[in-house]
Amino acid sequence: MLEIPAWFISFCTALLAAFLGSMLAIWKFKKEKVWQEKYQAYQDILSALEAMVLWANETYCRQKMIPTKGTQAIEGGNWPSFSEARRVIAKTTCIGSLLLPEKVIEELVALEGDLWNENFRADEERFYYPNTFEESEAIAEHAENVEKLVKPRLKAVIGYAKKDLS
Repeated sequence: MLEIPAWFISFCTALLAAFLGSMLAIWKFKKEKVWQEKYQAYQDILSALEAMVLWANETYCRQKMIPTKGTQAIEGGNWPSFSEARRVIAKTTCIGSLLLPEKVIEELVALEGDLWNENFRADEERFYYPNTFEESEAIAEHAENVEKLVKPRLKAVIGYAKKDLS
């Protein structure tokens, strides 16, 4: 009978332990990396949705001459943070399914469609009332509608993020 040397058994045991240890470390690293990427994606989405809500609130208050929290709005109505937020949402709807659950993507796709419809409605209304009180009211109504569209989606995405990241 062939006897296996003790040093060979020790060597194989150490090699197996090192292999299993490295596999566990790689698995843990990948899992943590995916979690970090998901966290960053959710952070970007939630920041974008919050920027939209803030824009809507500030715009509504500005049109109604109500004091606001104050933002970095450029006089004249340009709100680059709102368009940047729309871009983040649009980008996420295209490539977000790589990391995020389908329910989150569905919420964002629905929001994008609703925002397009609301923008179209508001632009049509403002076209008929240029530089009048009615235009100011139309802008305030548009802002209020945007807030009504975004707030529930913000709450829903927060709920999905909590489940997904826990």
